[in-house]
Amino acid sequence: MASPLELFRKNQKVLMVPLTILAMFAFIVLGQMNADQVPPILGMLFVGPLFWFLGKDRGKGKEFAAVGVVVGFLLGYMYMPRMGTANVVTSTAGEIDQQQYQIMLQNRQIANQFVAQSYFASLTEEEMQSARVPQGALFGFPFVQSSEDDMILEFLLRKEADQMQLVVSDDAVSNYISRYTNNKLSQEAFKRVCQQLGVTQGRIYEILRDQLKARLAFQLKSPEVSLTPDQYWNFYQKFNVREELEVAALPVEDFKKEIAEPTEAEMKAFYENYKAVMPNEKGPGAPGLLQPPKVKVEYLLVDYEETEKQVKAVTEEEIKAFYEENKETLYKNNPIPNDPNMNFPGAPVAPQGDQPVEAPKPAAPKPAAEEKAPAKPETPKAEPAEKTKTSAPKAEEKPKPEAKPEAEKAKTESKDKTSALDSNQTTFVALLDEKQPAKPEPAKKESAAKEPEKKESAPPADTKPADKPAKPAAKPESKPAQTAEKPADKPADSQPESATTAAPPLEPYRPLNDELKSEIRDQLLRERTLELMQQKNNAAATFMNDLSYKINSPATGENPPTPKEITEQLKSYAAKNKLVYNITPMMTARELMESEKYPLGTAREPTLNEFTAQPRTVLEQLFGTPMDQLYTTFEAEDSFSSALISYWKVAHTDTMVPKFDDPEIKQEIIAQIKTEKARPLAQKRAEELKALITKAKDEDMQTALKGQTITGKKEGTELLTQTTESFSWMRTSTAGASNPFAFPRPELSTISAIDGAGNDFMEQVFDNMQEGDVGVAMNADKSICYVVKVINRIPSTPGGQTAMYQEFLKTDLFFFFSPYLPMAQQEQVQTIQNWGKDLLAKYNVQKHFEAMDQEVEVVQE
Repeated sequence: MASPLELFRKNQKVLMVPLTILAMFAFIVLGQMNADQVPPILGMLFVGPLFWFLGKDRGKGKEFAAVGVVVGFLLGYMYMPRMGTANVVTSTAGEIDQQQYQIMLQNRQIANQFVAQSYFASLTEEEMQSARVPQGALFGFPFVQSSEDDMILEFLLRKEADQMQLVVSDDAVSNYISRYTNNKLSQEAFKRVCQQLGVTQGRIYEILRDQLKARLAFQLKSPEVSLTPDQYWNFYQKFNVREELEVAALPVEDFKKEIAEPTEAEMKAFYENYKAVMPNEKGPGAPGLLQPPKVKVEYLLVDYEETEKQVKAVTEEEIKAFYEENKETLYKNNPIPNDPNMNFPGAPVAPQGDQPVEAPKPAAPKPAAEEKAPAKPETPKAEPAEKTKTSAPKAEEKPKPEAKPEAEKAKTESKDKTSALDSNQTTFVALLDEKQPAKPEPAKKESAAKEPEKKESAPPADTKPADKPAKPAAKPESKPAQTAEKPADKPADSQPESATTAAPPLEPYRPLNDELKSEIRDQLLRERTLELMQQKNNAAATFMNDLSYKINSPATGENPPTPKEITEQLKSYAAKNKLVYNITPMMTARELMESEKYPLGTAREPTLNEFTAQPRTVLEQLFGTPMDQLYTTFEAEDSFSSALISYWKVAHTDTMVPKFDDPEIKQEIIAQIKTEKARPLAQKRAEELKALITKAKDEDMQTALKGQTITGKKEGTELLTQTTESFSWMRTSTAGASNPFAFPRPELSTISAIDGAGNDFMEQVFDNMQEGDVGVAMNADKSICYVVKVINRIPSTPGGQTAMYQEFLKTDLFFFFSPYLPMAQQEQVQTIQNWGKDLLAKYNVQKHFEAMDQEVEVVQE
């Protein structure tokens, strides 16, 4: 039998034709194929002709060729894993390669697009104007930091679901779709959405089944936090224990001068260690080179000042009409409370006697009878005589201010000499009159004796009523008759005083003068401006919603508008309606927060219901929603500028592994290496200074550290100390909150002398130190090392601590505005995040995403 080589030589001419055809095919066709598709194709092309050649002599060339094609395909397919994409995730639960990872991302994108489009398809045109996709309907795990962790968690949770033998049926998927569309999605609309997404109905069900399986496993496996009383006591102390510190700052930057430039080998090793690590991921201030997620935002803004120019001026007639309509509620002077028992400054206090209502009346027609009635149970027989004397001037208004205080003073002194305010019958007016004539009273008596004729020549009507009560008062006792003349003299003396000190009667309403007109004009102008702004923003949001529908759900046969066309339409709309158009470059959350050009970092979604929870911030909306949720309209308001904003996300990149050759990354590597080496030097110097302060005992820090420098070298910067204000670990803040009824946001207290005090700093000074202790603490990003001394702490004694605990037991920790509820929610989020990390550790997950060549869009500003 001839050898294969001899057979080849004999049939060389015959084989040259198919080999030439194969070469041409490989050159033309294979060059256009994906590398993953090459092995099976090559297997069919080469094994098929080989089998044809072997079967040709037997007259079965076609049959052998067919078998060869199948064998070649199988061999090529088996070879694909060895030359295919690399694994980006390895774990004991399985591996995820690049292709599988991209498929998972694509399925998540399809699932969320289907949810959004089917939801909008279930609405009427009227409902579409202010519609938003229900956040709970979209898939994803918002507590993770990146889409990579999101996909890994979905993969592991499906494994957990399989272990629990969880099954998501077609009915469960149908019920889910019906629930978020409120049973309004028709079969025709469902088919249309599937066609727009380019997937079959069966494929949609498979994708949603996988997503729901992972979500169900998460709901069953994730922990729920039940906080203990001790944890709430810890929260309470963080808000109520206060301290004052004396501090000295040691910036790490000052110690970098002592660090040599890193070598290329050091930089390369540092890059390999931290290229896939986010800054602060391994702890506050920890190094990291992984680039954080970025977004690009396009928005229309309704500016307050520009809108105010478009509002018609407020006329005088409108001001007067507003004044007349609201003067009873807004502009009434010294209004009398509706509740007769409610007192206000300057008003007489109702007496506590038997007839409290009648006692304060000054011009009663029968004062003597009314005064005697409550006097009987209180005083002996001598009291009615004095009452009679004091009630006599009530026939005239002028004698009252001087006569009544004397009687009231006698009453209070006879009852209780230690208190001048014991009787509730004492009014504010009486107290003032009582104090003023007390000192000059003897002088008045002498002047009355020297010039009796002038005083007697006063209108006779004033003296006659004073003589009348003196005669009946003399019948029971003779002594009161002698003193009966004094009240008669005093009204004459006090007459000029009452004329000058009496307050003029108040006008019932504030006069409509220029000042009040200006207030009303500003108020009406602001109301009109805000109303017009709201109208403009609603119209802008509607315009963007319509445009969003054309982008994400184009009609059959129509192409969606390009980004350039979208931008042109928004610019045209903004110019026509006098709005501000803008688009950001790709920016991180921190860059947006610190940006002065783009008012998005401080904006929040508007709250229609004042009793809802804290509204979401724009940053939460941008970075907390799926990466593929683009051109979905949201609204926001900036409480600082009063601007209203309609915006959408046009691009969203995930975390990215930087390239070592990037000059900016190299500079970042050098800076982080030097910081890592300089930080221990700063901490060592802080411990030296701590020893000096401790040795000085009761001396203040400034005295103990006199002559010292930051680095300890003579040429270094002189060390200075500062004293902080009193502060607590946590505080509540409503800064930037547009909803006054929202939950108070707990946050770390800011300390004027500390640059960014973090949780580690607060834990050191509150939990690890007592009053008089000296310690060392780093700020949040570990850029400054502080030497601290606690100079005051409240409470600082066991008794004070016990008293605070008693107050804690009386505190309602769960009322609507309690700051402890958000603290409990943060504890829940932290617990779930820790649970997610434990799940990754359980399956020994290793990430290798640096193998993926991620390309980032270059955005032109």
